[in-house]
Amino acid sequence: MAGESIKPVENTASIPSSLPEEDIHCPHCETPMSAKTAFCPACGWSMTPVPPLERAVAAAGYLPLLPAAVVLLLPTYRRHLFVRFHAWQSIFLWIVFLALTGGALFLSNIAAAMALLVFGILATLAMLFLWFVLSLKAWQGERFGVPLLGDLAARMK
Repeated sequence: MAGESIKPVENTASIPSSLPEEDIHCPHCETPMSAKTAFCPACGWSMTPVPPLERAVAAAGYLPLLPAAVVLLLPTYRRHLFVRFHAWQSIFLWIVFLALTGGALFLSNIAAAMALLVFGILATLAMLFLWFVLSLKAWQGERFGVPLLGDLAARMK
């Protein structure tokens, strides 16, 4: 003990250099997610509040084709992911609807005009309902994606 040097005591309860990411829960559906997540993966609720002007522009983007294309060309909204997502989804949705309408009109001249007329009326009512729901979700600040079209819209940059 006479010739021994005193060693400093290491603190075994020290804080690690890289802290694990904190998990949070969605305020809308209580789904656990990473703190860095912008939108809830389960319900699409925005984790950061979307300003009212951006929500209004995103909702207006669901009007037929022209407003969504104009929104994508405006430099003000070019970098806003929320507005871009809804504008692209609107464009894809209207393209699919117009393609289905054109195909149904073409086929109605060939055969089964009454069946295609009923199908056209039902498709138009479904499109009206979908348009209303998507506009409302955009107005509420939610990122609500239509299957396939929402995934495609999310990849557009």
